[in-house]
Amino acid sequence: MSLQSFEARKRLAEYFKNEAKRELEYADRLRATSDRSQNAVVRLIVDAVSQDSVKHSKIYETMAAILIGSSVIDQAESSAVLKDLESHVAMEKESIEELQRLKEDPIIKSDAVLSFLVDMLLRDESFHHALLQQIYNAIIKNITLSEQEIWDAIWRDAIYHGTPGG
Repeated sequence: MSLQSFEARKRLAEYFKNEAKRELEYADRLRATSDRSQNAVVRLIVDAVSQDSVKHSKIYETMAAILIGSSVIDQAESSAVLKDLESHVAMEKESIEELQRLKEDPIIKSDAVLSFLVDMLLRDESFHHALLQQIYNAIIKNITLSEQEIWDAIWRDAIYHGTPGG
């Protein structure tokens, strides 16, 4: 990597770090607004946006970390995460099915606010399910490197293979 490319990545990482801080500050302001509200639905929505701002902060922090250096998921971590993700994907699927049943409930159908909130939950659960399924399929399964693959890569490119001068 050229020095110019390194500097550009460093500047972008700093930008992401600043954005992460800005999102956290915004989340605090949103929580203050929520705390002042007496309406349960307004509090819910403003709190949800606040939590999304915290999430956005973490996304920015992750992007900064990626620019500064990457990490590899080893086989042991991948196996543990893969097992957990299977459970999480199943739980999200159950939630989606239950929410779809709730949407058909006459009480929910006749109340605009309840219908809106169930739709909000269904949208979020569907999004979560898709994200977890994606990470399960694309990230964990496809980029996991076995310990042997890591060592092969290290030793294949090593000039002296661990001995002084060859």
